[in-house]
Amino acid sequence: MSDPLPSVLICEDAPGYQLLTQTVLEDAGFAVAGVAATWVDALAMAESEQPDVILLDLWLPTFEREYVTRVRAAAPRALLTVVSALAVDDSHSLLEGLDGIDLVLSKRDPPDSLVSAVRERLPQGATDS
Repeated sequence: MSDPLPSVLICEDAPGYQLLTQTVLEDAGFAVAGVAATWVDALAMAESEQPDVILLDLWLPTFEREYVTRVRAAAPRALLTVVSALAVDDSHSLLEGLDGIDLVLSKRDPPDSLVSAVRERLPQGATDS
């Protein structure tokens, strides 16, 4: 029996980017655990799904610092990856003082770079039960 695919929760309110991200991740061998378009849904799905990776848009649909912290707490073992339309440096500035963010990426980068960055940071055995 093969190991389960790493699961990803996509927290994104733009339908086009949702579809692009889901397609790229599934093609790369990830299992999409769900798609959340609001902070409330992101929090609920992080808690219920306990994914290996959370891709979190900073503007879901607005920037809510306390929800970033709450999503992190809801799935403490997940690789929390912030993905924003902002440049990475600008995202880091907004996130200053928030703990638990493992990776910050820009939507401006090619989708394959998102997959590569997540794969590199995903701990070995992350999907082992």
